[in-house]
Amino acid sequence: MAEKITIVFGGIQGEGVVSTGDTLIKALSRSGYFAYGYRTFSSRIKGGHTNYAIEISTKRVLSCSEALDVLVAFDQDSIDIHYNKLKEGGLLIYDDIILVKELQRTLTDKKITWLAAPLTKSAKAYGSTVMKNTAIIGLLGKLFQLPFSNVQGIIQQTFQKKGEEIVAKNLSVLQESYDSPLIEALEVSRYALSPSETPSTRASMIGNEALALGALAAGCRFMAAYPITPASEIMEYLTKKFTQLNGVMVQTEDEISAVTMTIGASYAGVRSMTATSGPGISLMMEGIGLAGMAEIPLVVVDAQRGGPSTGLPTKHEQSDIDCLYHGPHGEIPAIILSPYSAEECFYQAMEAFNLAEKYQCPVFLMSDLNLSLSRQTIDPLDVHRISIDRGKITEVPDHGPAGAQAYKRFRFTEDGISPRAYPGMPNHMHPLTGIEHQETGRPDESSKNRSQMMEKRMNKLNSLKVLPGVDVFGNPHSELLVLSMGSNYGIIKDAVESFNIPVAFGMIKRIKPLPVNQLTQLFQQYPKILVIENNYTGQLTNILKQEIGYHHQIHSLVRYDGLPFIHKDIRMKIEELI
Repeated sequence: MAEKITIVFGGIQGEGVVSTGDTLIKALSRSGYFAYGYRTFSSRIKGGHTNYAIEISTKRVLSCSEALDVLVAFDQDSIDIHYNKLKEGGLLIYDDIILVKELQRTLTDKKITWLAAPLTKSAKAYGSTVMKNTAIIGLLGKLFQLPFSNVQGIIQQTFQKKGEEIVAKNLSVLQESYDSPLIEALEVSRYALSPSETPSTRASMIGNEALALGALAAGCRFMAAYPITPASEIMEYLTKKFTQLNGVMVQTEDEISAVTMTIGASYAGVRSMTATSGPGISLMMEGIGLAGMAEIPLVVVDAQRGGPSTGLPTKHEQSDIDCLYHGPHGEIPAIILSPYSAEECFYQAMEAFNLAEKYQCPVFLMSDLNLSLSRQTIDPLDVHRISIDRGKITEVPDHGPAGAQAYKRFRFTEDGISPRAYPGMPNHMHPLTGIEHQETGRPDESSKNRSQMMEKRMNKLNSLKVLPGVDVFGNPHSELLVLSMGSNYGIIKDAVESFNIPVAFGMIKRIKPLPVNQLTQLFQQYPKILVIENNYTGQLTNILKQEIGYHHQIHSLVRYDGLPFIHKDIRMKIEELI
């Protein structure tokens, strides 16, 4: 029996490859297994090659191996592209409408088992070729010996909105595949999954869904955004959920409108957010500066992708760090959080709203394409960690005529944070502009006032700077500490554990303000620091050198070709340093 299996689905983009992978992961998670799925796709709606790699395991997994145990090909291109990744003696399942005899003669003999499956024919028998995706789910469910009821439940859930007839047809295709004698002819024991280490029904999510769910748990009830890859799923998720919770979703005409609407809703007292990617962040910068100057809470998700300009819309990169860190023109306080798993997306989304309202400033939730769109089996979310902190809200006096007191919205305080008021609160009317202002909000460009206001705003985050912001794992006695962010957590964790490399690794989950005290202690504890990131210039590395120092012990590993790191990349660099 197998403890880990790597499988790739390949086919034409727009014909259901991604939904097939998602369905399989959901069925595996419901059956007590762990899975992680990474998809590769092009920047078009339909056409061209797409593939979905899935790592299946009896224990937690957050990356995909390079070598494949199983390849599922819906077209000949998938065989051409992925055949060489199959292990010796691997399994290739292909739709039997593909002509493979000529192709087989051109490929290296790796003792591959070629299994022709009537996927399209089975689907056509029930009225639609798109149901070939259900047919392959049935075959793989049988191959991996998943309980039929679990797979059946996922199929019903997936198609229930399309009506009883569609559900019934898909279930018929599924049953036919489970009953197929094709699987019986294989060495099934090789692919049957061993019992899970911690068998229980689990959920699966992509990072975008987890961010959106965390926002809902935090009380977010307004979102304005413009669709953009790879952030659009946040809009889609909240659009469905807001209808049940009296929330409002606005699809704006552009990102400038999105950020300013979000600022307006937040000023009115509603927990609000927007989500975008690099090109959208560029357009939002003036609005972000307004939120900083006017001290209005603002939560912005940046799902990074390949840049600059349109760049690589559907490829992985972590190159917005400098842009977010240094922000708009001028200087404002801002916070950058960097979740590194679906669970962390959920918890850090809640934290983002608390921090935005506590410090009255923009908070960026910096994700990346790999984390945003990769589906993973998740551990149960801890509802006891849900807490809401709305920060300093001014009290409404219970006596005195309206307008009897002058409310100082930007009053100087010991911690630099002034109690804010919601529109309509008696005796709390005040001017609000993007111009430098006095405590009351009235414009004031004097040198003395400017200095005081800049110091007030920029010192607001002092109490946050001393708090920890790095999660450390692995061997604390190592001479090497690997530091990274975002979705690199999975590939680093799996590389270190699978190759039994005795090193420590840490994920920086608050990039601004950096947890200077904690990082200084770590730099003093570990003689060598390796920073891993997906960009050309080593943006995180440079920020660490600038803020922490210790230049001589910092090493860098970067990748900027649009693809995430692989285990081999991590292993070779670590072995070089130890």
